[in-house]
Amino acid sequence: MSRFPNQGRGGGHSSSGPRSSGPPSGGTAIAIQFDPSKDEKDLYGDLAEEQAKELRINSSQLRKFFGEAKDLYRQFNALIASVSTDEEKQRIYAEKIEARFLMLRSKIAYARRPNAQARLDDGFANFMDQCIRKVKNQRDFVRFILHFEAVVGFMYGMEKVSK
Repeated sequence: MSRFPNQGRGGGHSSSGPRSSGPPSGGTAIAIQFDPSKDEKDLYGDLAEEQAKELRINSSQLRKFFGEAKDLYRQFNALIASVSTDEEKQRIYAEKIEARFLMLRSKIAYARRPNAQARLDDGFANFMDQCIRKVKNQRDFVRFILHFEAVVGFMYGMEKVSK
């Protein structure tokens, strides 16, 4: 595999033209709704619905990234099944899940490279990259995965996932 491209490169968001792939800074940048400090009802309800309105992706790309995130979540839940303290859950997250979760950022960067056969939409890539950056512990991880799941449900409901 070749080296990963510079994440700062721009690219086409849609047929409407290029947009920045860095942090949101202007007119075409999407607002990232995920904030781990927000109430769960908001994260999995209104904020997820608002986020879904701004994203689009094809179904195979979505299955790839959502599937990988959900697999990590399932593995985490299996590992903490007999654990009762948050400290122990955090230790397990840090030792067994966190590095692989953070690796999703490099996979996003690779999928959004300009010469990719099925280039990842910049809006979705920015959403994933920025959300992953906001996850600081096992609690944030769980909240992100459930928020992501809600966003995906709304995206399918709004027909924002193409074939």
